[in-house]
Amino acid sequence: MIKIIGLGPGAPEALTIGAVKALEEGKNIYFRTEKHPTVNYLKGKIKDFKTYDNYYETSDSFDEVYNNIARDIIDKYSNENELIYAVPGHPLVAEKSVFNLIELCDEKGIKYEIVPAVSFIDAMMDVLKIDPIEGLKVIDAFDMKNQVLDKRIGTIITQVYNQLIASEVKLKLLDYYNDETEIYYVRAAGIVSEESIRKIPIYELDMQEDIDYLTSLYIPRDINNKKDFNDLIEIIDRLRGEDGCPWDMEQTHDSIKMSF
Repeated sequence: MIKIIGLGPGAPEALTIGAVKALEEGKNIYFRTEKHPTVNYLKGKIKDFKTYDNYYETSDSFDEVYNNIARDIIDKYSNENELIYAVPGHPLVAEKSVFNLIELCDEKGIKYEIVPAVSFIDAMMDVLKIDPIEGLKVIDAFDMKNQVLDKRIGTIITQVYNQLIASEVKLKLLDYYNDETEIYYVRAAGIVSEESIRKIPIYELDMQEDIDYLTSLYIPRDINNKKDFNDLIEIIDRLRGEDGCPWDMEQTHDSIKMSF
């Protein structure tokens, strides 16, 4: 059995009783990273553990890191038959290494158990008073290039690790929002002694001096921001609607073709 345990967003009080018990009683414990506030708290409660921090120094990309971690967990399990893999936050929220590991477990018929935790999304909703029922999109900063942003809903961007990543995120945001749009910069959400929340304009995002692995962003809903494709669709619907423009309502695909 492989137990996949969530360590919460960082505050010790956000750890679940189940997670602490599993770590205290377990053996062959591996943390994705030691660079998480909860790990310092757990050091006095668990006998021994190993981390994968060295993988970040020897790999060319984060995708490679997460793939290598998952493969190594499987290799170690084949010798140990019982293993714990612990990750920051909730195991199933923005945790690529866990999904890679689950895929390998399913392929090889290895049993695993998810020990849930408070996620960074829970912490963000708490400190910013966000109600997800109003619409919320969660994006990994490393996947920004594959995302389509929507000003009609709030957006959380996680894993804004450093200035370089923040700069890439900023450039993507500027495709959809005005450069002076105010966003929430959130570092260490839910960790009272370290938490920092402030509004900044998008253009200042990569100028923040305290950007690190605990940094996330929140872009509030703002329907009056830059026009996008959805605005074009709304205009077309209005023009061709019941009380729209008579000329537009008469047009067909053939009638608006350019003639040569």
